This record gives sequence, C-alpha cells and structure tokens, in this order.
Amino acid sequence: MNAQHGSARARVRDADATHTSAIPIEELTILPFEGVPASVVQALAEALAARGVSPRIDPPVPLPMAAYVPERGQYRAEALLGLATDHRGRYVLALTHGDLFAPGLNFVFGMAEAPGRACVVSAARLLSGADEPLLRARLVKEAVHELGHTLGLDHCADPRCVMHFSNCLADTDRKGDAYCSRCVGRLAQEAGASR
Repeated sequence: MNAQHGSARARVRDADATHTSAIPIEELTILPFEGVPASVVQALAEALAARGVSPRIDPPVPLPMAAYVPERGQYRAEALLGLATDHRGRYVLALTHGDLFAPGLNFVFGMAEAPGRACVVSAARLLSGADEPLLRARLVKEAVHELGHTLGLDHCADPRCVMHFSNCLADTDRKGDAYCSRCVGRLAQEAGASR
C-alpha cells in the first residue's frame, strides 16, 4: 500500500467521525480565471484547508473567448474544464465568475472529470441574492461536490448530502456541505481499489 492511498483512507475514516466534512485530497491547485476577486479565492482556499486539503492558489488566467457563446451569454463548461485538465497539479479546481452551460442543460454550477483530477466551478449564479457568508457557503458546497466527482462519486439521492444534484440555487442552499455516510463508504472503496 502506498502512503498516499493509506493517508486517503485514514482521512475518509476521519471524515466519517467528524460529520464527513473532510475531503480525501491532499494537494489541490486552485486556478482562478480573471475576474474572480482574490478575496473569494482565498476564502475558498481557507474553507478547503479546514477540511484537510492543502490548496495552492495559482495566478489568474484569462477566460478563453473561444469558449464564450454570445447568443447565450455563457461559457461552455467543458472548454473551461479542458483548461483545468491541462493545468499542472495533482488535482485542479478552476474557479470562474463566467456563467457556464453544458450540452442539454441551461446552466451548470460546475463540471468535473468523473473520475479524474480536474473540475471547474462557476460563482456566477451563486452570487444571486447572496451576502458574503452565503456566497462562501454555496461556493464550498459546489467545490466539494465537484471534487467528489473527481474522486469517483456519483450524484446522491440524499438531499442533505453535498453530492445531491443541484437543479437550482434552492437545492444548493438546502443541502449540506459534507459527504453522507454512503458517499464516505464509496470514497473508502475508491481509495482501496486504487491501492
């Protein structure tokens, strides 16, 4: 067993003991796109560090104009995810203020390689009616959700689990910011299978 996978399993066990709020990712690169305030990026990094992640914030990169669809006023999520996938780092979380959409969906809060190593989260819709604490809570939920997909988790039927699918902001506000016991069990299985 290598040390990284042993450590991941220990963190999953610890997560179960502490209301499943830990994330079994040690190294995470946060890649902000231009336009995201540094204070928002820093707040997300601090929230993820409190869950056992060691985040590194890279310098902002420009939003790719080729990903912008003027008639929709939105960016193609898969294009931004592609940039995150090409970025260096064990795990990469890209963060944008650009509104995202995916094929067949009017919008998405984020997208991830599932499983994989990269994901992207948009704060565009999370800002709606939000003060700073609410925006931070929403951003953490969506980041933890997308990181869960990179770790191999699917959507969860438990509406309180962070892996529950958010069809609207009310869904995000209603769900918790931690993995349910079923999802923690899945993370433990994934960590065991990748040994």
